[in-house]
Amino acid sequence: MEKKEPKKKYTMFQVITRQLRTIHERKRDRIYVYYILYMICAGTLPLIAIYLPRIVIDYLQAGQDATTVVQTILWLVGLSFLLALGMEIPKRQTDILFLSLRLSEFKNYTDWYQKIDYAFMEDPTFRDRVEISTQSLGSNQIGFEGAYHDLLEILPMLLSILLFSLLIGLFQPLIFLACMLGTAVSVWIKSRITKYALSRKEDEARARRRRTYFYETCYDFTFGKETRVFNMEKKLSEDFRKKSHDYIQVIRDMQNNQFRLGLLELAMLLIQDGLAYFFVIKGYFDGLLSFGEVALYIGAVIALSTTLRNLSDRVSRMDKNTQLTSDYYEFIDDKGFFSAKGTRSAIPPEETLEIEFRDVSFKYPKTDRYILTHFNFVIHKGEKLAIVGMNGAGKSTIVKLITNMFCVTEGTILVNGIAIDQFDAGELQKMFSVVFQDVNVFALTVLENVVGDDHSEEGMKRGIDALDRVGLKEKIESLPHQYDTPLLKVIEDDGVELSGGQSQKLAIARALYKNANMVILDEPTASLDALAEAEIYQKFNDLVQNKTTVYISHRLSSTKFCDKIAMFSTEGLIEYGTHDELMEKQGAYYFMFTTQGKYYQSGVEENA
Repeated sequence: MEKKEPKKKYTMFQVITRQLRTIHERKRDRIYVYYILYMICAGTLPLIAIYLPRIVIDYLQAGQDATTVVQTILWLVGLSFLLALGMEIPKRQTDILFLSLRLSEFKNYTDWYQKIDYAFMEDPTFRDRVEISTQSLGSNQIGFEGAYHDLLEILPMLLSILLFSLLIGLFQPLIFLACMLGTAVSVWIKSRITKYALSRKEDEARARRRRTYFYETCYDFTFGKETRVFNMEKKLSEDFRKKSHDYIQVIRDMQNNQFRLGLLELAMLLIQDGLAYFFVIKGYFDGLLSFGEVALYIGAVIALSTTLRNLSDRVSRMDKNTQLTSDYYEFIDDKGFFSAKGTRSAIPPEETLEIEFRDVSFKYPKTDRYILTHFNFVIHKGEKLAIVGMNGAGKSTIVKLITNMFCVTEGTILVNGIAIDQFDAGELQKMFSVVFQDVNVFALTVLENVVGDDHSEEGMKRGIDALDRVGLKEKIESLPHQYDTPLLKVIEDDGVELSGGQSQKLAIARALYKNANMVILDEPTASLDALAEAEIYQKFNDLVQNKTTVYISHRLSSTKFCDKIAMFSTEGLIEYGTHDELMEKQGAYYFMFTTQGKYYQSGVEENA
């Protein structure tokens, strides 16, 4: 499944407009009021700060009594306190509301991500896009939430600049023009810095992803045994050092670019301030300004210059944050991650399935080698089928195609005579219980790992029954909280770690609990010995009764009680029939069965 980069780009204005709409959509309209209140209070407060010195100086020069001076100062300080309080209330409230908006957006993103075609999950370039886009939701001060904070701070700056500009413009418009020119240059420079940083975002994301892998591998306890036994410490540490160096080099390039352009900004700032001070001092010596007015205008020039620089910084930061948010919006708006799906509902659970591969060819995205070529094959209703063969023969690929995690390159797969792409994706998944080769245990309780969010009395009873049927009852009853014992130590300190075999039994219990139309076991017993595997398969075969069941394995523990056996090699399906038929043929299956049987027999004799 090839994927092209989307062409649509969002401007800063479009991103902010969409985020403001989100405020209303999420029913957080009081944020608009906080924006206005904060703008008025935070935008007006600096004006009082620059007027205070002028008033005090003019009063003192005019010989006003101390009481009048003190009263005026107290009045202005009291007003400043009220404005500061008017700033603090919306600031604290919006911090919480912006966080809730980001977490709500992250929830929506998670729901969207779970529906993406599975084929993209195995594409490294897709994972780079995930890395880039999700930066927007990863922190309070960057990306999605950062843009809200930026807007909150920019609005009062704009009001302050307007007030300062009116004040300075009445005295000397050239000072105002110099400040605006300096700001324009500063914005241009920061825009160039941001543009360069964003041009390297894919390099940065790729370098960070590679560095993070080795970082996490070095301290992840699940790799601890292999790392120590096979002396991988130096290799992993060296790779971590190299990938960290690559990541640092990308960051260094961006910092060097920022430094070079920053020198130009500094030069413009010196020219701007020098021109402003010249006009103010000249005005004093020309008799146009009083000493108090000099203090006022110097304060106004400093405040305007500082506010303009702060605005430039904030606009630059908002540009970066909205660019990150734009990447995120482009990502979630991209319809190319979803192949066309039908609208059919799942086949009723009491009806088992027939699967037909009709002239199917398949190759993985961005590869040229076909795993299946013009493949025709039928798994009949109620049939117990063993799919066997060596590793790399494409056995697990068949599972991915049946469950529509990957779409066929050519041909059609039919479920009870209906093309698989006619089913709604969620409805299709309801029809299959799959125990995958790589078993994942969630940081939930033992029972929740089986029943999920079904806490009904009936659901919990069925979950416990499924766990008991796979042989975990004794183990679970030995745990401190039995079926309510948390698993893994990621969340709970008293979490329990199951062995590999116990984890696989847990996954099988999950499949039994689901009670889907068809059951597939994709080498879930790889960590068990052959005798334990045969016992699990036999028990499972008794449990699934009349359902269509597929057993996939490179070992042959399941084949004798299966109705049919499909033998695969890298060339595709090479043998098909019953166990007796294939043994009589004395081909590849016969060789594998007798070879494995010899090892099993040898193991039994040694144990005896």
